[in-house]
Amino acid sequence: MLPTNRFPLRLGLLWAALITLALPLCAEDTGAAPEPATPVQELVFFTWADFIDPGVVADFEREYGVRVREVHFENDEVRDRVMAETGGAGFDLLLVDGTGVEAYRRRGWIAPIDAAAAPNLAHIAPRWLPAGAAGRAAAVPYVWGTLGIAYRRDLLGRELDSWMDLLRPEPDLAGRILMSSDSLDLVGMVLKALGHSMNSTDPQALAAARDLLLEQAPAVHRYGALAVDEGSELLGPDVVAGMTFNGDAAALMEHNTSVVYVVPREGGALWVDFLAVAAASEQKALATAFIDYLNRPEVAARNAQGIYYATPNRAAEALLPAAFRADPLVYPDADTLARCEPYRRLTPEAQRTRAQIVSQVVDGG
Repeated sequence: MLPTNRFPLRLGLLWAALITLALPLCAEDTGAAPEPATPVQELVFFTWADFIDPGVVADFEREYGVRVREVHFENDEVRDRVMAETGGAGFDLLLVDGTGVEAYRRRGWIAPIDAAAAPNLAHIAPRWLPAGAAGRAAAVPYVWGTLGIAYRRDLLGRELDSWMDLLRPEPDLAGRILMSSDSLDLVGMVLKALGHSMNSTDPQALAAARDLLLEQAPAVHRYGALAVDEGSELLGPDVVAGMTFNGDAAALMEHNTSVVYVVPREGGALWVDFLAVAAASEQKALATAFIDYLNRPEVAARNAQGIYYATPNRAAEALLPAAFRADPLVYPDADTLARCEPYRRLTPEAQRTRAQIVSQVVDGG
């Protein structure tokens, strides 16, 4: 936040700058050129916004004497486009969704992780590891969660428990719904609402999903990611319900206890996000050190609580408060998990079909 009284601050900064410029004139002239300042080593992390505890980052920076700079993407498809255009140049550490790990590895965008330099990876529960030895060597599970519906109980005055509550909304929801613009999420959840797998490639099922999205479109306030800070639309009067992730809903509950999250009765998505070292990085050792640091049990436990997501780190889970570990919003019960479906990597043709549906619905193209 900017200072409320910025004019005195500017005068102070100007005075400090004049003093700094004058110091060499007052110092004893030894005839030696001043030593150049050593640049601070920087780690560039390509990730979601609000997806790591700031205190955890600050402690790493102090311990290693480095700076972590986050670059944010809005959804996985945006990240994929950036990677396709750049090959990952300019990034050191990547946040990759579960369906992207193998594709990124095959395209040479991520480098194998030096396991000897990251002993804390031994704490990861095997169930969350990528498939295959090559995948396990290339990416580390970070956090996991679900995709469902968040809504304002106080503004709505009733409960929501179905994707159809958003897709064929009552009049009081018209124009007050936020939907994802990510094709896997948007089309996938409509497919579930229609009784299909979220990963279906059946042409008739996809056509029915497209038609339902076109029918819903006039009732949608916006397509995109739901912000989780105090400026989030779900905390104001314009949006009453929307698609989002469980941890994002939990973060919004900190601002307003009337926010409710539900995995609809038709089911939701179960996802895992991974950390990977960018193959184009010149800071691979530092990126690996950060991954190892994030998997120190006490750090992983602190980070999980800071961002409201479940950790795949078994040793960290043992350090979590009982109330956090028992919170069904963060750690869903067996019945909820049974209704959730993991993402599967789609063929390029299937991805194009979904992208075309989203373009037709969102952009009218």
